[in-house]
Amino acid sequence: MTMCKMGLVMKTVLITGASRGLGLALVQTFYERGYQVYAVVRTTSACDMLTTIYPAVSVLIADVSHENYEEQLFGFIQDRAVDIVINNAGSAGTPGIDTRHSTGDQLVYEFKTHCVGALSTVNAVLRNENVLPPSLIVNISSRRGSLNMQAAGAAKGVKCSFSYRIAKAAQNMLSLCMADDLESMGIKVISVHPGALLTKMAPADATLTPEQSANKLVEMIEGNDFNTRDFICLE
Repeated sequence: MTMCKMGLVMKTVLITGASRGLGLALVQTFYERGYQVYAVVRTTSACDMLTTIYPAVSVLIADVSHENYEEQLFGFIQDRAVDIVINNAGSAGTPGIDTRHSTGDQLVYEFKTHCVGALSTVNAVLRNENVLPPSLIVNISSRRGSLNMQAAGAAKGVKCSFSYRIAKAAQNMLSLCMADDLESMGIKVISVHPGALLTKMAPADATLTPEQSANKLVEMIEGNDFNTRDFICLE
């Protein structure tokens, strides 16, 4: 990014799902390290909270699952370059934890949130050809989206919805497709499992606070300790 602060180039980061949990911890971590932060949240109250605590953060109120989200984000970004995109927006999952209680509507909602929303975010950032593209796209994934773990029986009996697991698996494929497509532009695309986080919806084996996970992720990004197409676990 070409914005400057005290004579130094200020890097920029766009974070979706920035109002709580890992997203909020990422806002705090990047903000404290001197980044210009662009945040996407769903509610006015979340926007007010962020701008009160972090006055220099630019906030867009939008739902990544809505049809007009890409246009909203494109209008918000305008001609501002973004160095890092972090697709963190998600949901806790729908109630269907088995075949008989899973529905098409649940699948569609989670797919729009975790997969379509991530694609729309990236497309909005890439649409302005007059600014430099991001150097890195990070899709916040989950161990529950792993086909290998599912096939090995590691997820059998867990109270995690079918729709969440399927949507995260789709997002993992999206990451690989984007990595292949955007590599020629110098853009790296990675998937990151942030660890089992100690949040309100924490699994029984949770070990990391959102703040610890955010610090690990930011340190990895600043250390450039990854390759495009990587699936990285922060635990």
